[in-house]
Amino acid sequence: MKILIVGAGAMACLTGGKLKASGEEVRLYNRLNSHVEAINEQGLRIVEKDNSVTQIKLEVVQDVKDDEQVDILLVLLKAQANEAVLGKLRGKLSEKTLIITMQNGIGNAETIQQLFPLNTVVSGTLGHGASVEQDGTILHRGWGTNYLGNVEQGTPSNTLEAFSRKLTEAGMKTEVSADVKAVIWNKLFVNAAFNSVTALTRLKNGDILNTPEGEDLLRAVTKEAVLVARAEGVDADAEAVIEECLRMGRQDIGSNKSSMLMDVLKKRQTEIDVINGGIVKLGIKHGIETPVNASLAGLIRIIEQNYKLRVDEPSVQK
Repeated sequence: MKILIVGAGAMACLTGGKLKASGEEVRLYNRLNSHVEAINEQGLRIVEKDNSVTQIKLEVVQDVKDDEQVDILLVLLKAQANEAVLGKLRGKLSEKTLIITMQNGIGNAETIQQLFPLNTVVSGTLGHGASVEQDGTILHRGWGTNYLGNVEQGTPSNTLEAFSRKLTEAGMKTEVSADVKAVIWNKLFVNAAFNSVTALTRLKNGDILNTPEGEDLLRAVTKEAVLVARAEGVDADAEAVIEECLRMGRQDIGSNKSSMLMDVLKKRQTEIDVINGGIVKLGIKHGIETPVNASLAGLIRIIEQNYKLRVDEPSVQK
């Protein structure tokens, strides 16, 4: 099975590195930058929780030949880069190539399907976490379960089942879900609850729960998201979702720095439009008011559009 992973961020590197280390034929597709150059020159270093290090020879390419055999195209880009990056691959993939998005947020599969109308596009979620420590080195910092499934067709293909097994064999437990839409929304609930608030406060996930105000904000964000999810046909109970988000923030992901926080710290565009902004968009579609998510999304957009004006250190007053 020939696997091409689009992206070279932390999760693309973790997934690609694990698959390559287990013997799979896998490459990454990404523009050249210092991180990519380090991987191509020295290999990828994955640092585990116990500080053990795995060095993996991994190739990151900047071009794909026309009609090159690609069995799985795994999309692990930031959502806002989908059209610009994937657009360069249009006309280069066989109709038999299975495209899988395991990105944050909602609406990614629909965007990709428009770019590749003749291919099967499958959605999924990643239960693992990682961060780029330095060029060519990532930290493996989350160990959940990945889920794959086909939102539109419902019945996964043999290729999807085989890829799920390969991820599991590579040390990233993966299951094919009959209701991947619910899985995607469950992850969205968590991202909506933590990402924008941590980016605004510059706190780790668990630390936003140190005050009653932080917990109240999580509850308000989540209640709105559940109302929208139910309108989209997802069976979700607001109190159960809130309790799970609180549990995860206090136990599973409390010490993590969210991807949106890292984007803001590094003055990059965030995925706000497919997380809190995605909830707002669907709320408008269904006539559901989402003022808390709208406010959070608006604040993040203000930050994004004014990075050059940001005050990072107090000026000395004379």
